[in-house]
Amino acid sequence: MNSFQKWTRVLLLAQILSVPSCHTKEHRESEIELAMQRYDHLILKLDADSIAMLYTSDGNLGDIAVGRDSIRKFLSSFKNVRVLSQASVTDSINIIGDTALQKGSYVQTDVVASKDTVTVKGTYFVRWQWINNEGWRIKQMTTRPLH
Repeated sequence: MNSFQKWTRVLLLAQILSVPSCHTKEHRESEIELAMQRYDHLILKLDADSIAMLYTSDGNLGDIAVGRDSIRKFLSSFKNVRVLSQASVTDSINIIGDTALQKGSYVQTDVVASKDTVTVKGTYFVRWQWINNEGWRIKQMTTRPLH
């Protein structure tokens, strides 16, 4: 093999190695658990701005609100509610590429109008979407209270 052929192979190999991978990042269930813990923490603080930013720009909160501004406005309407506790338990997580589907249950205790304590229990479904440079964001969340 002459020197030209060697350099051609070296350049070809360098081009192959410098091409960005077409594969998506490999994700783990623990990433989804951490994202949900962050969501629970922000619900506890009832931080409408930060909660809205956990959603994709076109994310939806059930049939209630679509888009970050709408979600922020909806959550900001709970001025007479103080969240005492918020906990979620995951039943299942399925990750397919940059999408994760999470199902589980939640329990939330609130004080309404500084006098009534209410405990709400139910199930939830979250479709998470991985966004580069942002991380996991909620594309869709639906909850179903248990009666």
